[in-house]
Amino acid sequence: MWFLPLSFAVAFISVLFRRVDVVYFADGVAGAMAPLLRPFGPARFVVTIYGLEMTYGNWFARTLMKRGAMCCDRVVVISNYSRELALRSGVPEDKLQIIHVGIGPTMLATARCKEVAHRFEAEHGLRFGKDRVLFNFGRLIPRKGVAVFLEKGMPLLDPSIRMVICGGGADFEKIAQLQTRLGLQDRLVLLGHQPEEIVAMLRQCADLFLFPNIPMPNDAEGFGMTQLEGMYAGLPVVAFAVDAVTESVRKGGYLIEPNNYAAFAEAIHQFYRLAEKEKQAKRDEASEYVRREYSWEVNASRYLEIFEGRN
Repeated sequence: MWFLPLSFAVAFISVLFRRVDVVYFADGVAGAMAPLLRPFGPARFVVTIYGLEMTYGNWFARTLMKRGAMCCDRVVVISNYSRELALRSGVPEDKLQIIHVGIGPTMLATARCKEVAHRFEAEHGLRFGKDRVLFNFGRLIPRKGVAVFLEKGMPLLDPSIRMVICGGGADFEKIAQLQTRLGLQDRLVLLGHQPEEIVAMLRQCADLFLFPNIPMPNDAEGFGMTQLEGMYAGLPVVAFAVDAVTESVRKGGYLIEPNNYAAFAEAIHQFYRLAEKEKQAKRDEASEYVRREYSWEVNASRYLEIFEGRN
């Protein structure tokens, strides 16, 4: 409630008194302020659009965000998918520039990772490297598909495969109820928000990251970050080919036709059937792909070009 009014006040003074050359709106919500600021100075306006801004269910909020994007000199989009959403919303093509999200998650030193993993194993009855462990981390909302996966996908997996879910959101209680109703107490470790060290350790110690998104009207997956953070740490991904996930998981994982839970489960089993050398090759492919394609060094230089008016 305080962020947007304070941001507007700071930006208004900065634009009015020519204190800045560029105003950067980090998402479409902040970008909704652009039309209010435009008359008061010549500063260059840049906004990043993730995708949901252009499809948001509330008509009034969506209109404000679209108007904000139209008012900016440059509109950065994070994928071809979000670019198409922006174009369909009326943003001129010559304003659009694709810059992918930058990925650089916390990584634990080997000794520290082992220490954190040992405590986690003792607390939750897991054995990394011996048990087969799947991992999901992020907002637990309907679009992410975790609750539906537990109902439709988990029963198709070998009973010895276990899963760790971290995060909070609207579906957390539903997932907790499913854990009991489906008898998954011994197979599913359900946690709320966790310290960054725990999440980092799980990215480094689990076997696969699951990204079972489902298509939902007015709720687009603009690119996805949690799966890329896992891949950065060498964690291959099994994902449904929904929205812009088809762009982000091009290597280092398995893309499955949306809602095909049998194929999703088979991809998991396929990974576990690989020889250890082949599994390691998949891990290396995931890590090398993300570090090459989504480094902050590359993306920051592209933003700088836009801020300076060179692109």
